[in-house]
Amino acid sequence: MSDLKIAIIGAGFAARVVHLPGYAGAGQPVAAICDLDETIARTQAEQHNIPQVYTDWREMLEQERPDAVSVCLPNVLHHEVSIGALEAGAHVLCEKPLATSVRQAHEMFDAAKKAGRILMAAQFMRNDAEARAIKRVVESGALGEIYHTEADSLRRLGIPTWGTFHKKSESFGGPLLDIGVHMLDQAMWLIDNPKPVRVSAVTQQRFGRRPEIAAMMRNAWDPEEFDVEDFAIAFVRFEDGSDLILRSSWVAHIEKNRFGVSILGTEGGVTTDPPALYHIRNGVLANETFDNLRESRSSVSQARGFLRAVRGEAEPPVREEETLNVQRILNAAYRSADEGREVAVED
Repeated sequence: MSDLKIAIIGAGFAARVVHLPGYAGAGQPVAAICDLDETIARTQAEQHNIPQVYTDWREMLEQERPDAVSVCLPNVLHHEVSIGALEAGAHVLCEKPLATSVRQAHEMFDAAKKAGRILMAAQFMRNDAEARAIKRVVESGALGEIYHTEADSLRRLGIPTWGTFHKKSESFGGPLLDIGVHMLDQAMWLIDNPKPVRVSAVTQQRFGRRPEIAAMMRNAWDPEEFDVEDFAIAFVRFEDGSDLILRSSWVAHIEKNRFGVSILGTEGGVTTDPPALYHIRNGVLANETFDNLRESRSSVSQARGFLRAVRGEAEPPVREEETLNVQRILNAAYRSADEGREVAVED
């Protein structure tokens, strides 16, 4: 038996493919699950042997008094529900992006401090074997001074066909907040979280409102309701003089989906896909690839890291200042796109 009582708020995609398998792989039972749709909640409860099902998250917190909660809800609900769980005495693992504004993110971390609890953003792609290998290369100093980074999360045809990702009222943004946040976080973690100071960004809405595109994906959304971007690009300047380019799309005319980070330094460069180091050795251009990497179940690694932090055995693997910098960049990108100019990153 586990010494912790875990609850899940939201039984949708993130809970099904990340949080529930993560806790199961970590050997941690889940005591309760909540969703407005009781049928969905009960289905997951049956599949994962969860004894208690709720449709009201406040009632669940009051009745169950969980030690920790996973918040797996649409982006616009993260702030209210996470703070509610923290104030109820639970540690919180909240889906990405943590919030829809920097102010909200600060308020959430302030609530965690006041409650003496842990708040951690669910950025599980740091746990990929390829990213872990490149992190060791970067930490070795093999790249010298890092001056340029690129982070890509590009789908050829991949507008979500579930949930309400296509509505600003629910999700706040499109692929930048859905998948771009993952690669941005991975990139910032790899380059040791430099301070962003200015951002210039462009967002595009080229496919989501087209009926023929919706038809290709089972008419899973109403094109008339699609009001988020389906492509975004941002150029980030850091305080140390380095820069980062972030690209994200749900639809793009490219050869295949592309998810990865590349980093350039004065002594070498790396990519995560494929995991490789490019440099000069003894006056000769040299490429080193990293093969036979140990397979990593990213969701399980995330759950284990969070649970260790909850038990006081380690610090949270995703730190507050890292999450805040990711949030600062994302919000500055949307502001830049709206205003059509480069903007300062606000704290």
